[in-house]
Amino acid sequence: MRIPNQTATAAEFVSCSLKAGVDREDFLRHVRASQASLKQYPGYVSRELYHEAHQDTWFDLVRWSDLQAAEHAAETFMDDPHAAGLIGCLDPAGLAMHHYNWREELGAVSARNPIDTPSGCVELLQYRLLAGASLPNYEDVLREMSETLRTHAGFIRREVYYIAKTGQWLETIFYRDRASADAMFAEIKDAPCMKACMELLDETTLTMTFAVPVEF
Repeated sequence: MRIPNQTATAAEFVSCSLKAGVDREDFLRHVRASQASLKQYPGYVSRELYHEAHQDTWFDLVRWSDLQAAEHAAETFMDDPHAAGLIGCLDPAGLAMHHYNWREELGAVSARNPIDTPSGCVELLQYRLLAGASLPNYEDVLREMSETLRTHAGFIRREVYYIAKTGQWLETIFYRDRASADAMFAEIKDAPCMKACMELLDETTLTMTFAVPVEF
């Protein structure tokens, strides 16, 4: 897995399901074919792929230098002949795509594990805040939460993304394995920062998924 560098300020996040009859290896073959072209696009930084087995859902996170590069790439990609096979694998009914600003200052890297430690589990959180919730207050809560997470033994890194126009948040939290994720939640579920977070978050908008990073 390529670790993101400082040149990225935006990301495209795609969740998708495969059409009936498309198997994993065919899908990954088309991902690789698309990657050969995608990495040549202006502003491209890095790409990661995750899979959630229970619902058989795939997540594609592509980091870009800025939002303009991300949005331009999304338009170009649809007509890219190298992407045709990949697009043909996807069920349109299960496809969602969003472009986020990367709020790197709100994330965290582990105080105990190198940033390139292999991750066996990524937690994906998507949500909005309650109407009227203070954005600066929530950002302070995120910083406090990041300081708490970074000392946990199984934690690797946390990335925070935001769409100002819609108020949509995305978090990607990387752990050594699922057991590490469960252990960390048990440790912090009653922490003041967690309680403060839940008081500002609209739980009706929250989706939480545990997926596995997939090399391609």
